[in-house]
Amino acid sequence: MFETFIADLRETLLTQPDCPALITSEEVISFGQLAGRVEGALHALGEMPGGLSLIVGHKEPDCIAAMIACAIAGRAFAFADRSTPMDRLEQIAATAGASHILAFGQETLPQGLPVLTLKDLPTRLPELKMAWPLSDQCTFYVIFTSGSTGTPKGVPISRGNYMALHRWYAPLLGEVRPEGSHVNHASMAFDMGMFDLWPTLSLGRPVHLLNHANNIMPRNNIRHLTRGDATSPVSWASTPSLLQLMCTDPQFTAENLPDLRFFVVGGEMLPGPLVQELQKRFPEAQVLNGYGPSEATCATHLYAINHAESNADGPMKIGPTVGENRMQIVSPDGEDVDAGQEGELVLSGPQVISHYLPLDHPANAALSQRNGVNTYRTGDLARLDADGNLVLLGRIDRQVKLLGNRIELNEIERIAEGHAPVRKAVCLPQKDGAGRVTGLQLFVEPASGMTCGRDELLAHMGKHLAAQVLPRELRIVSRFPVTSNGKLDTRSLVEGGIDLPMTSTPDAIPKQPDAEPALALTTEAGK
Repeated sequence: MFETFIADLRETLLTQPDCPALITSEEVISFGQLAGRVEGALHALGEMPGGLSLIVGHKEPDCIAAMIACAIAGRAFAFADRSTPMDRLEQIAATAGASHILAFGQETLPQGLPVLTLKDLPTRLPELKMAWPLSDQCTFYVIFTSGSTGTPKGVPISRGNYMALHRWYAPLLGEVRPEGSHVNHASMAFDMGMFDLWPTLSLGRPVHLLNHANNIMPRNNIRHLTRGDATSPVSWASTPSLLQLMCTDPQFTAENLPDLRFFVVGGEMLPGPLVQELQKRFPEAQVLNGYGPSEATCATHLYAINHAESNADGPMKIGPTVGENRMQIVSPDGEDVDAGQEGELVLSGPQVISHYLPLDHPANAALSQRNGVNTYRTGDLARLDADGNLVLLGRIDRQVKLLGNRIELNEIERIAEGHAPVRKAVCLPQKDGAGRVTGLQLFVEPASGMTCGRDELLAHMGKHLAAQVLPRELRIVSRFPVTSNGKLDTRSLVEGGIDLPMTSTPDAIPKQPDAEPALALTTEAGK
């Protein structure tokens, strides 16, 4: 029951006043300090119109206190990062039905709604009086996603949806270690941000909040995680892209982060070489391949990958569903397919939402009920192996047609990454004004200390692909850029890539300069 969850969180806030709760790049906030800020937000919320709160900021403790205050007061909320463009912010406010805005500072905000400035609120002696009842059917928070149209649609997560996740994930996270921090990278506007925040705080453990300004500066993140006044990190959740950036720094190792034993990796396809690298750098850690769309409350699969599996060819398995989630692989006509056959992944269970916002959004066609159970057609191409483990093959909408050939962009990326000098590859379609695919563009990041030539790469790929579908435009990037959610930033990628030489002879990729100077690190153990 959601009421029990909030009551437990309230108890933690009131009874662990001296224990760290939030660790930012500037300060460490204790549960007692956080409770005082929550009480201040609760008091101010009472003066605002009833209805959903739109919270605007970044990862400031006051913004997190506002989210907790909304949960205790029985109000739904939506979070928007201050970097959100104004037109999108206005769409989010209207679609969510926000009645007011809780903004950290003096952000530029939509007009017409009352605004409460969080950083100006005084802390108060915490009482944290809960609203009753807190029905599981009501909305807890709303996540916004653009989908393929670029227009934001709301994903309302009910309290019951969240509790179905919490029942299996919080105990799993609690088994990692009884103390120590959890590392958060994702924006609080992203489902993985919620996945990081609520289970960790409910366990009485602190959350280490990584600043997005350090997305391409892993050394700064390592400094933050190894500060002497902060609790040592024991668990981590992020996309593969963010972890690949972290692994460009040789000091991202168990020697500097000795208690980091639990990696949840999701949001994108997980490459085997990344798992191998993490297993090498953190030999005592579990690496779990996570999967779950926002529509199913972030995570429906979490599978620990062993060394043999990380070295196997092909995409990583994701295992069976966890918790009360269920899955099917279906053909285009909705019929179950046999094990080993490809089809669309369908998820069902109490974590699946009932609808998008607005209610007339065409994407609602993917959501339905079967025998009273919410069901979601994910649009993900997948298969089940003989043991019932899920294997993701990519997005159905990442299939493109070029010169009459149906092409899987994910397959091209996997083939390119099988070439030793390539650390990571991303394939994007090129389209004309009518939206027709006219060619393919392949971006590659070289493996550390290795060189790569155009002819050699094409020769490798030509062993697996027909000549007419080989990417003709090859571009090199020093590091793949990521968004505030830790996912690949394709817009920056297209704008920032460097063309590989177009000659017929192999040309070495130029060595990229280090983005940061080498710095000595000091751990709590005094290393």
